Amino acid sequence: MNVADVRSEEPVSGTFLVAAVEVRTTRNGDAYLRMTLRDQLGESIEALFFRVSEAVIAAVEAGQTYEVEGQGDEWRGHLNVKLSGIVRSTETWDSTALLPRSDVPPDQSRESIDAALASIGHPAIRAVVSAVLRSDLVAERLTVWPAAKIRHHAWVGGLAEHMVEMLSLAARVAEIYPDLDRDLLVAGVLLHDLGKLLELEVSADFGYTSEGNLEGHMAQGVRLLDQALKDVECPAETAMLLRHLVLSHQGTREFGAVVEPQIPEAIALHYIDQLSSQIRPAIEDVRKTRARGTFFRGPTSMRHLYAPEVDGTSA
Repeated sequence: MNVADVRSEEPVSGTFLVAAVEVRTTRNGDAYLRMTLRDQLGESIEALFFRVSEAVIAAVEAGQTYEVEGQGDEWRGHLNVKLSGIVRSTETWDSTALLPRSDVPPDQSRESIDAALASIGHPAIRAVVSAVLRSDLVAERLTVWPAAKIRHHAWVGGLAEHMVEMLSLAARVAEIYPDLDRDLLVAGVLLHDLGKLLELEVSADFGYTSEGNLEGHMAQGVRLLDQALKDVECPAETAMLLRHLVLSHQGTREFGAVVEPQIPEAIALHYIDQLSSQIRPAIEDVRKTRARGTFFRGPTSMRHLYAPEVDGTSA
C-alpha cells in the first residue's frame, strides 16, 4: 500500500518508513505519537497514534521501517492516518533514498544558475555572488538541498529548482519594468535563500538545525554574504543593497523579514519569491488530489483548493 492509496474512513495496512516522530500530549494530558509516514515512492502522509502505550512510544524511531495498521481520516481538510498498530518490519529501507526529489536534474539547475550569474553585468555584484556560490558549503549543497521542511519545494534539489523558477520570473519582470536594476534583482534571487543551506538539515526527513531555529535563514544568508564580501572588493553601498535584498525578501516582519523592502528590486524579489513558493505547492496539491480521486486540503497548501475537471475527469 502506498500513500496515494489512503482514503478517508478506509482501512490502512502496509509497510512504511517513519520519516519523523514526536511525542505530543492531548488536552487531557495523554501522550500520543505524531509521525510522518513515507512510502517507497517518496510520498508522505501524517499519522497519529492515540492511546499509545509507553512500550510503543519507546520502540518507534525515525528512519526505521514499520508495518502499520489504521484508518484514513480527514481533519479540517487534511488527510491523515489514525493508527491502531505499529510494529518493526523485517524490511530495511534506505531512508535518504526515499526522500522526495526534484524532477529537474541537478546539472540542469546548476547550468541555469551559472548562466544567470554570468549574465550579471555589474563586475562587483557578479564577483560577490560568484564568491558565495563557489564557497565550499554552497557548492556542495546547493543542488541537493530542499527549499523548505514542508510546503514549497520540500524535496531534494528543491532549493535550486525554486531559484531557477524565480530566475525565469525575474527575467520577465525586468523586461516589464526596465527601470529596475536587473543585476541587483538577479543577485537577490541567487542570494536570498542560501541561508537555508544552514537552516535546514537532511536525514531521514527534512528538519531544522539548532542554528536554523535560533537564527533563521536570513541571518545565516547574510553571514554567507559577509564572508564573500571580506574577499571581494565591493562598494559599500552595493554591499548594503545586497544585504538588504536578503534581509527583506520575506516582505514583512510578521512573516519573518528582518526589515521590509525599501528599494524597488527588493519589492520585486519578495513578490517573485511569493509566486514560486505559493503557486508550486498549489500545483502539487491539485496534482495529488487528481491522482487520489478525492478532494482534500493537501499537505503543502495553506488553503482549500478547487481542482476543476480536466478532459472530462472530475477531481
